[in-house]
Amino acid sequence: MKDDAYYASRRQFLQTLAATGAIAASDLAWWEDPFLGPRRAHAAASTVRFQFSVPEPLQTSLVESLVERFNKSQKDIEVKVEFVPQAQARQKLITAVTAGNPPDCCQIWDNWLGEFDGMGAVEDLTGRVKEWKQYADTLPIAWETVTVKGRILSFPWVVTNDAIYIRSERAKEYGIALPKDDWTWDDFLRTARAFTKPEKNQYGFGMRGQGTWAVLYATEFLYSNGAQVLKDGKVVINSKEAVEALDWYLDMFRKHKVTPPSVPTDGWRQIVEGFGRGVTNMYLHNSGSSEEQKKFVGAQNFVTVPLPLGPPKKRASFYFSETLTMFKASKNKDATWKFLTFLMDDDQHAHYAKTLGLLPARKSIADRPEFAKDPALAGFIKSFPFSIVSPYLAYAGWGGKLDSEGVPLFQQAMVGKISAKECLDKFADVLTKNMM
Repeated sequence: MKDDAYYASRRQFLQTLAATGAIAASDLAWWEDPFLGPRRAHAAASTVRFQFSVPEPLQTSLVESLVERFNKSQKDIEVKVEFVPQAQARQKLITAVTAGNPPDCCQIWDNWLGEFDGMGAVEDLTGRVKEWKQYADTLPIAWETVTVKGRILSFPWVVTNDAIYIRSERAKEYGIALPKDDWTWDDFLRTARAFTKPEKNQYGFGMRGQGTWAVLYATEFLYSNGAQVLKDGKVVINSKEAVEALDWYLDMFRKHKVTPPSVPTDGWRQIVEGFGRGVTNMYLHNSGSSEEQKKFVGAQNFVTVPLPLGPPKKRASFYFSETLTMFKASKNKDATWKFLTFLMDDDQHAHYAKTLGLLPARKSIADRPEFAKDPALAGFIKSFPFSIVSPYLAYAGWGGKLDSEGVPLFQQAMVGKISAKECLDKFADVLTKNMM
């Protein structure tokens, strides 16, 4: 049972976050509100277990605030949140599902959904969702990211796509022209070279080598050269166009040296903080780090632009969603549904998206000026016309394979242990064997 000391410590921590600028001072009252006044007794309440990954201090505080806000509004439901590091979250869920004891619901990425659905673990929400009051207000592309074999398996809590972050104040310092929205691969490499100053520990591009998105980011560059993952029902990720593009992409690390030496093991935290510390001057990421960069480097000191056009004048940015997923084994499905729809309601949905720099899945909220008119989100919004749902969502069997087999192959190609062609041939074989 959480006591007054816990509430006091939460409020003190939130005040510290506000003092450091991690949360806006004007928003402090909203964050503190659930921790004011006596805690509601839930002696006979139904318990809902909620697993949340990526538990960094700001996100932990945000989720705890949302959970306490929900608990205080209820008489017979209590949500208990379980924070798990992102690197452990998927395996922890697999273990729990196998043991027949998963949480009632969780926050996971859309590319995990197919894998858990293949295990028969995910609750089909289609019927409930289509009767939900905000169904029509949710972006169709957002529903697409959580639809597997015609069934809606989750709420798309927030959505985003990818764009390039650029240190604009460094560009001005070094006399580098900021790219236009229609810049090309040649422009990208030229800019990366101009930004690279090893003697100052500064590099042009913060490439990612670790985690699922190491594969996704590389694939976006492959698509800009006319490559595809699937064509006519067959895996074609090892096409001539794909191999050429992967060679060009990896050469930024292997040949041109415009990336930090740590690239093969750099994950999302490294690429975000590398930019924030000034080690890198460009990186590819979703809008989820835009709020961090406002605090790291200042809103006036960076811009976001669409990915560059490849030789055939093509490009693609992949949509993904952070999902709210219910498990079939949940013992309290009605209570879990109530909690999930609470998180999707106006106030909670808007605060979660805004705090983390992500894009609301609901149209009416996405149209608010703080999202639609935010300069830091310009590169993402301008990418909407060529954004697509990740092609790796096509088959349930692909979800876990990106991490377990795809990432190691791309890392081996980065460090020259295998060629780009060998990498994509082996990767295509992995995907072909798991088309289920």
